[in-house]
Amino acid sequence: MFRFKRWWRSEKGGVSMYLMMILLPLLLFLGLLIDVLRWKTADQEAELAVKAGVRSVMSAYSKNLQAYGLYAIETGTVDANGEFAKTVSDNLSDSAGADRFVWMRQELVPGTAKVTPIYPLSNHQTMRQQILEEMKYRAPLNFALEIVDKFQKNGVAAAMGDASRFGERASKVEALIGERDKKMNEAWQEFAAIKQKSADITPFYQTQLRDLNELSARIGVHTLEDTRLALQQAKAQATALQNQIRSIDGSINSLAQAGAGAVQAIAQLAQSRAELASQYQIAMQTVTQYEELIANFVRYGELLLVLQGKTALDQDELHTKLIRFQQAFKQTVLANDALNAEMEQIKNGGGGSSTTAKADDVFARVQVIGKQELDQWEADAGGAVAQFSGFHAQMNDGIWFTQQKYANTIAAVEGSKQTLDTAWTRMSPEMNRRSQSQKNIQDAKREQRAKTQAVLDQVRRGIGACSLVSGVDPYESLYHSLQGNPATPGVKGYFQTFMEMNRQQDNLASVPTAPLDNPDQAGLSALKLASGLENVLSTVRDEYYIDDYAVSKFSYRTLGMEKDSYGRIRTSKELSMPEQHPLANQEVEYMIYGAASCAGNYSLAYAEMFAFRLAIGVAEALLAPDANSLAAGSPLLVLLAAVAEGAVQAQQDMALLIQGDSVPVSKKLSSAIALSYKDYLRIFLLLHSKEAALLSRIQALVYVNTGVDLTQTATYLSGSASTAFSFWFMRGVTRLLGNNGFAACGADKARCSLSKTADLRY
Repeated sequence: MFRFKRWWRSEKGGVSMYLMMILLPLLLFLGLLIDVLRWKTADQEAELAVKAGVRSVMSAYSKNLQAYGLYAIETGTVDANGEFAKTVSDNLSDSAGADRFVWMRQELVPGTAKVTPIYPLSNHQTMRQQILEEMKYRAPLNFALEIVDKFQKNGVAAAMGDASRFGERASKVEALIGERDKKMNEAWQEFAAIKQKSADITPFYQTQLRDLNELSARIGVHTLEDTRLALQQAKAQATALQNQIRSIDGSINSLAQAGAGAVQAIAQLAQSRAELASQYQIAMQTVTQYEELIANFVRYGELLLVLQGKTALDQDELHTKLIRFQQAFKQTVLANDALNAEMEQIKNGGGGSSTTAKADDVFARVQVIGKQELDQWEADAGGAVAQFSGFHAQMNDGIWFTQQKYANTIAAVEGSKQTLDTAWTRMSPEMNRRSQSQKNIQDAKREQRAKTQAVLDQVRRGIGACSLVSGVDPYESLYHSLQGNPATPGVKGYFQTFMEMNRQQDNLASVPTAPLDNPDQAGLSALKLASGLENVLSTVRDEYYIDDYAVSKFSYRTLGMEKDSYGRIRTSKELSMPEQHPLANQEVEYMIYGAASCAGNYSLAYAEMFAFRLAIGVAEALLAPDANSLAAGSPLLVLLAAVAEGAVQAQQDMALLIQGDSVPVSKKLSSAIALSYKDYLRIFLLLHSKEAALLSRIQALVYVNTGVDLTQTATYLSGSASTAFSFWFMRGVTRLLGNNGFAACGADKARCSLSKTADLRY
């Protein structure tokens, strides 16, 4: 105890104690710091090793797909886990060997290295992103040079848009003209029926009214009752006179038997008889006169009843015809108002353009009908029937037929007919002129349609087909792989498989085509098809990148036939070598139309290309329209004449295009700029932008051309691995610090395990 106290109080070795007290914590801190540094070094080394492992696996991308600008590993042919584990292990410090000193020796924990491949190229979004990456530098240049400069900046797209709008206006106005003329002809027929009825009945009424007037004149101021009473009195007087004469005759016969002494008496009786006979004769004449007067009353009544009955029937018939006329007339007014409103809109600037200014002159020559003219027509028809109704009312008013009434009724009948005749005389020349004009226009339309149809028939016969070997399509099996075999409906083609995989529906029938069996529809459809380019040029970007990818990486009909400015055949510089693809010279057409045969895709492309050239030809023709068509005042005739002219030129252009030559975009609008078959395919891809179908067809063709199953590819890798190392100093303290502030080291107290994950994509 004493020694201890002495030692404790002794000052010998004090410096050493103080130094130890200072150095020991410092050494402990340095040991801890060394392990922490080794820990952080291990963490960084593990992270870099895992990333290197993922990069190493991704370096094994498919060379076949790389030719198409696509980067992905084939998960079915690459040992991704083994390559990843080896690379991670080789990039850890343990790989330096046990005979060498390393600052921090870290090793891969067996069985923990694993790679997860995701986002295959069978996914539309993944495929789309890779195509955009491939084309983001050269596609904008192609878009500017091949499409915008050749169409938009040179006014061709605007001209085709103007022509399309003219075609729409012309078609609309022509339909309104046709409807107006049809309804007016129907109303004219109903008006003609009213006039004919009036012409048929007027002579009858003129005769009967004249007879009725004569009977009325004969009857005069007599009444039927007075006439009957006077007749009775006349008959009674005649009977009395006749009885007296008979009595005298009896007396004369008696006196004649008395002899000569009765001669004087007989003479006196004879004289009396003669006077009575004269009176009897006068009485009988009076009877006859009154009987004739009674007969006139009867004939007057009978004729009046006949006229009253007939006027009722004729009035009903005229009213029925008037109602039918008014119904037809109402439709005429509606059709005429619609046409006039459209013409007024065009006149006030509702349509028209600089490129179709001359063609627009036809709208000023359209025959219009003023409202006043139609109103007068309706008033004439209604007035004529109203006049006859007035005549009918007079015939049934119960008033005796006098000379004044005769004048009024005959004026009503003849006035009704005169009103109709006047209207007919006024309108029939104009109606005949319109009818003749319509006939001439229809004849001219048939002539222009015949010209166009002759060209369309030739186009349909020579629309283009693929080479066949002994009548067998050499590409049939390839199309069965792409589209499926109709003979085995349960087996899907690659296209349908990719569509369903991306939850898309097949809309093959929605691609618009220009009908080649109808001149009217061919022209309008061609203009509508081409007009879509005007808006597309200002709205697309990504769509064009994908379209340009399709045209660049795959084959089409004239590949290997096109020539440069020196006349040399152009060859493709693409790594995908499209000229060697099994679906030779038809892949782009298949992407656009999706037909299940080479002939089908060629035909659709040919027809649409012809329609596009037809639209340009129509736009050119509308710059200087046919003078006779303009004079006729028929917008549709102007359009049909332009279609006939454009069809001939389009057929000549197609013969050059399918041979690989280029033709001027427009000989009148931009003759210095030419387009080839390939350029038109670019346009059609833009116009029929259906990205889901296009991407699926691209995937299907890549599958056919490379043999790489895109469903077994990956463009994104997620690699994970665990590494382990041992602490040098103060394992417990370091582990405690790590668990609280750095990273967990796992359950093994002797070693620290680090788990790392790295995600990379192409």
